[in-house]
Amino acid sequence: MSKSDQEGFVKNSFTRRTFLKGAAAATVVTGVAVAPGKMALQALAETDENAEVKSEQERIFSGACRGNCCGGCFLNIHVRNGKVVKTSAGELPDPEYNNRICLKGLSHVQRIYHPERLKYPMKRVGERGAGQWERISWDEAINTITDKWKDLWSKYDKTAVAVWNSSGNFASINGNGGYGRFKNLLGATQISGASDMALIGGSRKALGVGPSYNSNEMSDMKNAKCIIVWGCNPSESQLQSWRFIADAIENGAKLIVIDPTFTTSAAKAHKYVPLRPGSDSALALAMMNVVIEEGLTDEPFMKKSTVAPLLVKENDGKFLRQSDITGVAPVEKAPDPFLVWNSETNAYGLVTEVTDPALRGTYTINGINVTTAYDLLVKRVEAYPPTVAQEICDVPAEVIREITHIYVKNSPSTIFQGYGLDHYVNGHYAHLSVMTLAMITGNLAKPGASAGLVMPLDAFWSNDITKLKGATPGPTISALKLPVVMETGMFGKIPVQIKSLFVADGNPLGNSVDRNLLMGGFVNKLDLIVVADTTMTDTAQYADILLPAAHWFEVNDIFGAYSPQPYLMLQEKAVDPLFECKSDLDIMRLITNKLGIGEAFNLDDIGFIDLLLQSPAAKAKGITLKKMQKDKVVRVLAKPCIHGEGGVFPTPTGRAQFYMETPTVDIDYGQKWDIEKERLPYFEPPAEAWPQNPLFKKYPLTIFQEHSRWRTHTQWGNVPWLRELDPEPTVKINPDDAAARGIENGDIVEVFNDRGHVVLKAVINNGMRSGTVNIPKGWQRGQFIEGHYQELTSRVTNPVVDNSAYFDVLVEVKKYKGGK
Repeated sequence: MSKSDQEGFVKNSFTRRTFLKGAAAATVVTGVAVAPGKMALQALAETDENAEVKSEQERIFSGACRGNCCGGCFLNIHVRNGKVVKTSAGELPDPEYNNRICLKGLSHVQRIYHPERLKYPMKRVGERGAGQWERISWDEAINTITDKWKDLWSKYDKTAVAVWNSSGNFASINGNGGYGRFKNLLGATQISGASDMALIGGSRKALGVGPSYNSNEMSDMKNAKCIIVWGCNPSESQLQSWRFIADAIENGAKLIVIDPTFTTSAAKAHKYVPLRPGSDSALALAMMNVVIEEGLTDEPFMKKSTVAPLLVKENDGKFLRQSDITGVAPVEKAPDPFLVWNSETNAYGLVTEVTDPALRGTYTINGINVTTAYDLLVKRVEAYPPTVAQEICDVPAEVIREITHIYVKNSPSTIFQGYGLDHYVNGHYAHLSVMTLAMITGNLAKPGASAGLVMPLDAFWSNDITKLKGATPGPTISALKLPVVMETGMFGKIPVQIKSLFVADGNPLGNSVDRNLLMGGFVNKLDLIVVADTTMTDTAQYADILLPAAHWFEVNDIFGAYSPQPYLMLQEKAVDPLFECKSDLDIMRLITNKLGIGEAFNLDDIGFIDLLLQSPAAKAKGITLKKMQKDKVVRVLAKPCIHGEGGVFPTPTGRAQFYMETPTVDIDYGQKWDIEKERLPYFEPPAEAWPQNPLFKKYPLTIFQEHSRWRTHTQWGNVPWLRELDPEPTVKINPDDAAARGIENGDIVEVFNDRGHVVLKAVINNGMRSGTVNIPKGWQRGQFIEGHYQELTSRVTNPVVDNSAYFDVLVEVKKYKGGK
């Protein structure tokens, strides 16, 4: 029994001494070998020039790039002799969205034919993580999995098996949709990845969910006269969104960038605001303070389209309704109208009938003390004048006033929120505060004006294949609480005895916070770990059974969700799965058939596409399987798509909501939380990354994980063309911080705290704010000299939001063994 050649490609593959050697020896997968010493990109250029073939020898299939990069590009997949030879940008119905492809999309061919792609089912024969594998048959793999699961179910219950699928493939069948069906059918414990929920969940509560989620479609940004890019760097991480920001700038729009780091997007800004990390909600509250104090609010919009005039009861924080006055409970599902104060009659009235409701005031109605929601907001905002916020945010008061004036006076304005705000324990407060700024200035629900999240959902055009008649879904638990669950056998009041884990479409050990605790408190305590993937990820290295999954271009599927474009795209099967790889759907079918519950997966991929498109919404749009097979790509959003158009929002009140009548938690596990903090925009410091934290004396640097153009999380991490351009992990550090530690550019350093460490090369970067460092996200364990950057992160979270605080982290940096 020898060590398999399937050992992970990331294991010590790019050290500080040898990171360019792999690129020189890479095989260019168009069928041309790269000569020694010649770089892959050079060889690619020569190959393209010399690879003229007759058009009839080449077939082009439609496809979609769907790995959660906020792109969602439509691709042409070029096939010759049964082999994918290149990708190119597909043609879309709207010219403004055309020419969508990036370096990642162009390099799929190297992902498909990477020499260390997983080829066969394998089982672990050494210690977990040792990289020792034995090739087995699919029959043995499936029998091993299902026999163990049956045994665990007999000893415990259905929750003994957990499924953790993530955002690595947003396909409707061989991705999230299929795995949603799979885990519901199993009754398995469902693990929430606990990522990005401060923005995703917070915007849902404030602005509701519509076909484009809760923002205007992305191309609408060109209609804005002012754009605030807040907490992200779209010129690097969201290239297909940046084009519309660039269009707006060319049209004369003002660009404000708010970010602790001077990014490439900030370099294009008319005004750059380098605030203190984690102080975003205080800045937004101060901007609202300026708006209110200077009378810059849009009162007609607030009265008609926000909760501002609704009356809030003092005794329970709920909105005053007609039933509170009549004493008669409303009939189930019948309307129970909200009450407002009529400025003209100086009496209360129904919100549906009063044309000029009061925005300010406290009243007693039928013995009930009430105050307008807007008055409650004003009182909250009064505590944050620019002079106070400048101390919190490290932004001068005059700058706060300046950017507020630019935003308000150049309407319509758009706020492009990023996940930088999301990645702190106080992140959801920041997002609500930013959206409230848009509400009180009327910068919503019209062309050029938005502040939510562009993330179209398949629920608005397809059937939900995750729901199954007679199936009982298992509990959903937060990934952040897995060590506690393993120790106590409880998730809140729910008994959960997890003994086996099935992972697909994700790489938890490469992306989840507090890697050491996740390993010791969860992974190492499991009886059986099964991973389905295309490559040897950090997570796959700790599997007991590895299942080789098909690449996106080796299956039929459909894609039209979770990316900021307005289309439904057909993924055609361009080539057969390589080696013994199987589609995710086939993997699910094999497992469920062996368990005797396979009827739910008795359709092939084309059959499932047809099932998805049997929905009333698809029929209303004339979208059928035949149409998709003919047109390949179809617009599913209205044109233009304006969220809240007409001033009506898909929220419980029908209005944009800065006041939460009934705050809720993402996942209830018996935690304690303060309901009053959750009703309105709010500021509290980050849990860890704050100067007043006593830990700051020991670890005075806040660490970020920027998203680059080279990877999407850990995907594309082994592509030679991209590694040639971005060869090794680095930590970016401010010149003053480096000098204070005796660190020079190119030194090998250790970034560390009490939770863990990582060793890598330092790059001195003038764009870094003093007191911060930045390790670009997506590198895996074998690509670092030692450790991993996710060892540094924490599992601390806000009790209301199931969210990982990737940036709410303090570290220190020092030279490692002399730095060379």
